[in-house]
Parts: sequence; C-alpha cells; structure tokens
Amino acid sequence: MNDYTNATGIACVYVDIKGRERSSKYNFTKFCQFMRSIPAFQDKCSQCDLCGGLETFKNQSCCPYRCHAGLVDFAVPVVHENQLHGFIVSGQMSSPDARVPYLQEATKWEEDSYAFHYFKSVPQYRYEEIVSASRVLNTLTTCYFPFSDHKLDMAYATQTISGERNSELAAIKRSEIRKTVEYIKNHLNCNLSLRMIAEEVYLSESYLSKLFKQEMNMNLMQYINQCRISEAEKILKTSKSSVDSIGRHLGYHRTSYFCKIFKQFTGETPHAYRKKFDIR
Repeated sequence: MNDYTNATGIACVYVDIKGRERSSKYNFTKFCQFMRSIPAFQDKCSQCDLCGGLETFKNQSCCPYRCHAGLVDFAVPVVHENQLHGFIVSGQMSSPDARVPYLQEATKWEEDSYAFHYFKSVPQYRYEEIVSASRVLNTLTTCYFPFSDHKLDMAYATQTISGERNSELAAIKRSEIRKTVEYIKNHLNCNLSLRMIAEEVYLSESYLSKLFKQEMNMNLMQYINQCRISEAEKILKTSKSSVDSIGRHLGYHRTSYFCKIFKQFTGETPHAYRKKFDIR
C-alpha cells in the first residue's frame, strides 16, 4: 500500500469485513481526514468502504463508485487462504464523469464550512486514469494474495457483517419494520415523513403506523427523533461543529426546534450537553 501510494499519489486504507480501518491512512486528503473525524460522517465513510468492497467482491471486477460525499473510490478484496479478510479502499478523487455511480445516499456536507474549504483541494482525475489506478492496485494485491473461489467466502462475509452490524434489527420480528428502521438510520439527514417511508417499504401510511407502534412501542416520529438525538449526542461529544449545523445535518431545519427536541430526550440543551465534554 505504501509503494502504491508513493508511486501514484492516490490515497488508500485497509478495512476489515465490517468496514473498520485496520491500517494507516495513506496519503489521505484533508477533506477525507476531516469527514472521518466527525462521527456522523465517519459512519457513512465506513458504510461506503464496506459496500464498495462487497460490490467488487460479488462482481469479481474492480469498478469505481462514488462515496456518500461524492468522491470517487474503488476497492480491492484481500483474500488469503480462500477467506475474505477485508478490502483495500483507494481513491478520494474528484470526477464529474457520469459513469461513476453512487453506492450510498449522498450527504449534505456542503453546509459545513470546513468541509467545503477542504473539498477545494481534492485532486481531480479523468475516468480513464481512475480505472487504470484500480487495475494497478488490483494487480499488486492479487500478486500478494492470490485467490481462487469467492463464493464460499462471500457467504461467510455476509453472515459476519449482518451479525455484527444488525444486532438491533435482529430483535425486530416483522421484516417490514426491520426495513423501516434500517431506512430511517441511513437517512437521518433527510426530511423524513410517514408518507416517504411508507412508499419505501410498500405499505399504506396507516398500516405502517399501526405495525410500527406495535413492534417498537412508540410512533414513527418519536423513533426518528430518538435516533437523531442519539446521533447528535455522539457528534456533540467529539465535534466542534456548531449546534446549528448539527441540527441541519440531522434533518432539523430550525435550530430552535432541534434544541427543543434535544431537551425533551436528554433533559438539557445541546450547548449544556456539549459543555460537559469540554468541546468548544
């Protein structure tokens, strides 16, 4: 990885089959270093690393994709003794080429002034250059870790990831509500509504409301707010982002309303909560 980065100047990192970083961050852009320092964005980065790796592994071909922040990445599986261990994820490039698809819902990081500033220095590449870089990394990786059959390992990886990442979902009996919860957690920054979610899980609004309350012992909006405030607590503990930007990032268009909901769930304002952790 060090030789690859030195030769190409392109960032890379090794992640395990749960999307967790397991190596140094080689030549990371300031933009990606900043994004991964914020819990809300960091989780999205891990999801992108994991999804990109699994897509490559399933298709047995290295295809560039866009991360949640719009940058272009590609991933190469690391298979040793016929077992999938993780992925080398490389990229952090800017490219307007429409041939590169998104794998995750795009996040609205542009509202953060620091992120916007760092994004300006992200290197730009042509599509052909990105594809060539992915081939080089794939060649280097398979030289060190030759592999034969992917099928057995794919099943193993999927089971492991599902068991680790979806422990909360496993306790939910109805598949429709599991899908609802998963959708909510992946779209906390969106303007979520009962109608939108009902369409996503192919249920009527009234029936979804009824099922959700039976399964979760709270209504849909209460659960959405609970998830958002839980995420806000994580960000407030570790980030210097303003309360206003955190609220907007989590789907609250008015800071006053965000503060009101936060106090309902925690008993204190976001500012008072942050003060306990000495984040200014």
